[in-house]
Amino acid sequence: MTMYEKLEAFNALACVLLERLTPVSSDDVSGMRQQWPAAPDDYFTFMQERGHGEIKEDDCALSLLTIQPILCPAADYFGDDGFYKDGPYESGAKGEVWLFGWDSTGTAFGFDSGDSWRLLEIDNMRWITRLDLSFCQFVEGLLVCYPQRPVSFANGVWRDSEDVSYSAPAWAQQPAGQNTVTLMVV
Repeated sequence: MTMYEKLEAFNALACVLLERLTPVSSDDVSGMRQQWPAAPDDYFTFMQERGHGEIKEDDCALSLLTIQPILCPAADYFGDDGFYKDGPYESGAKGEVWLFGWDSTGTAFGFDSGDSWRLLEIDNMRWITRLDLSFCQFVEGLLVCYPQRPVSFANGVWRDSEDVSYSAPAWAQQPAGQNTVTLMVV
């Protein structure tokens, strides 16, 4: 079984939400791994298994997330380096920030290479929110929390920015082969 094989079980709309993604070739992913060897493995696995493109309901809908085919320097996307300045809630980035995507409002998502490649959300004001999840948990959380976005994951529960809790699918907490899906907002 592959890491992202069961994403469709996280949300009834997952097939539709994910259908616009195009996998990246293994040669291209190998090149990315060489360029960013410390980047999270689950990011590279996602790029090869699912890929880049828009995550959205239909062609008329706004994109929940547009995933780029390759990591992009945050300074190139924003046109400045304001994300290094301390914001009202959290300190600025610690190292070079590499973006993997952004939403329809311009909020960007990426990794802080100076903070153990921690997952970040950067809004239009360049304020950073450090996300308490792995890349894989972020992708799963996009589907579990839809249409909200996850900001943390612990003990089988995702939380969104409004502090609403979403329980993990039951099959994610069971041994392989006992896949029953139950989603519940707590």
